[in-house]
Amino acid sequence: MDANDVWEDAKRLAQARRQVNNVASAVIRMQVPLSAFLAALDEFDHDELILVRQRVEEMLAA
Repeated sequence: MDANDVWEDAKRLAQARRQVNNVASAVIRMQVPLSAFLAALDEFDHDELILVRQRVEEMLAA
């Protein structure tokens, strides 16, 4: 899985979440241990990390 695949998956998940919210259904938060998240980041290459940084910056700006 490359950075573009990850990005596309994230966009699809975000769209699905918005759709669920729009129909007033319950939202289930997926909990991921921080250690697992950091371990996944360790496997990303430079370009993938740039995409993650850009997404996090967008989230913080919202």
